[in-house]
Amino acid sequence: MKSPIYLILILMLCLNVHAADWDTSETIRTSGGELHYRVSGTGKPLLLLHGYSGYGEQWRNFLDEFANSYRVIAVDLPGHGQSSKLRGSFVISDAARDMWQLMDLLGVKQIYGVGYSAGGMTLLQMALQEPSRVKSLVLAASAFTVVEDHSAEPFELLPEAYRLDLLRNHNGDMEKIRSLLSAKFVADIKVSDLEGLKTPTLLVSGDRDESFPLPIVVQTYQALPQAKLWIVPGVGHALFWPWGGSERLAEQFPVEVSRFLRQAQ
Repeated sequence: MKSPIYLILILMLCLNVHAADWDTSETIRTSGGELHYRVSGTGKPLLLLHGYSGYGEQWRNFLDEFANSYRVIAVDLPGHGQSSKLRGSFVISDAARDMWQLMDLLGVKQIYGVGYSAGGMTLLQMALQEPSRVKSLVLAASAFTVVEDHSAEPFELLPEAYRLDLLRNHNGDMEKIRSLLSAKFVADIKVSDLEGLKTPTLLVSGDRDESFPLPIVVQTYQALPQAKLWIVPGVGHALFWPWGGSERLAEQFPVEVSRFLRQAQ
């Protein structure tokens, strides 16, 4: 008899098949391996990057707001979703270079970026690598470094809700999931690197975030010359996601982000 966790996973996968709202969903080969990406809408390129252990499909609920004004590109980070599995550590600077290679292959010259958690760190590193190509950034539950993550934790010891999320995000591929959980997470950004970065940046942080506590977020904000800070009271690292985030913020976030991006143009 199949366990309830896998029956729930099958149901979730079936529901997701009919809910997709992307114009295209493709995989492309880069020097670092295969990267899967989704595109929706037309206009200036808006790159959306998910957090560690997530995948690009998680941004779909924000398409109604973003795809009306932008060419939304949501990527599965290296080792995640339908992209190639990790071969060792997850290094932020390497992930950023992979994203730039993907942008080059797609003919994208400049981007606006919205990233959650590790996705925000990757975007921040992208801006450090190619500052003239990044018009503005939104870093949600993110900063220049991280205090804690779920890597190196055995799958069986994780909370059931998180295990379900991992299985859904990676199509039940346990080899890929275990490679993520065993990988070393390398956040190779120094706060001093940020002082010359003039990219308009909005940081969004819950005051109960244990992975990116407020002191680290404030330090990031103070180091960036053109940064704004939005602190959300009573919210943790999940921010606006269904697994513990604020439903109200899930409605506010895309609207406020769109306003910020317009002002930064």
